Amino acid sequence: MKKAFTLIEMLVVIGILGILMSILVMHVTGGSESARAVKCLTNMGNLARAVQQYGSTHGVYPLAGSVERLGFDESQGINNAHEKYSELVGWISWNSAGQYRSGPQSHIANYGWFTSAYDEDTTAREYCLTNGALWKCMTGSATCYTCPEHLIKMDKAHIKPGWSYVMNGYFGYDESRGASARSWSYGGLEYNTLARADRRLLFAELQWESYVGSSPSFAPSAGFENDCTLQYKDRDGGEMIGVNHKSGRDKVAHVAFADGHTDKIVMPKKGLSTGELKELTKWLCTGVDVAFDGKRYREMK
Repeated sequence: MKKAFTLIEMLVVIGILGILMSILVMHVTGGSESARAVKCLTNMGNLARAVQQYGSTHGVYPLAGSVERLGFDESQGINNAHEKYSELVGWISWNSAGQYRSGPQSHIANYGWFTSAYDEDTTAREYCLTNGALWKCMTGSATCYTCPEHLIKMDKAHIKPGWSYVMNGYFGYDESRGASARSWSYGGLEYNTLARADRRLLFAELQWESYVGSSPSFAPSAGFENDCTLQYKDRDGGEMIGVNHKSGRDKVAHVAFADGHTDKIVMPKKGLSTGELKELTKWLCTGVDVAFDGKRYREMK
């Protein structure tokens, strides 16, 4: 008689193969996520180093967003000088390609100053990068402006952002320092003047999820009018750092600080409420010393 596998033996073999395939898929997926996370931190490190290069060259930090500056046009002689608005370029420029560079009119008043990573016009998004203050310091590479994990998530929603990182509004939009989107004269924060640069957040990620508690939901910031700037002030709705990555079983946010180092902000197992995440973002943006005991973040006084 010919020997053959019984039905039970076949089912056992198929079950074992299924388990092995699951382990392999999990390993490959986890490896891919880890590789994307490493790339994200590398991007942030490159951006932070570009800021250091810009600061050492120009003596000031680049602005977190372009500022409209009012000056005078004396091209027709001092007796015929007239007021003229111009863009003081931020780390990413306004999406003003073909619409506005400088001129006597107010750019902001004409509603042409908005900057959006999700602008439908790809030319406008490209102009935002190439006319931004950091473009030359980034050696003309657009790949470092977007996190690969972010691109995958956005692709599922058929959205392709021009960038996925935001710069701390302290470097250009903090009204306590006399800065706003429209300014008579504003030249940026003097370089190397921060007492605790290792505590002052420089870059974070845009959110692709609204991370509340342990149940995140898809909510891209496509509606933000100026999503190159992390506007942490309550008057701006209190924007939050993007918690977009996994590290083992933890949800983490990737950030870079003004001294150039990058880090991971680990979320508690129970998650964070919107208010708690906004508060943590504000602490990081303002350079507060923060402690984490594994369950909650608190301000060190």
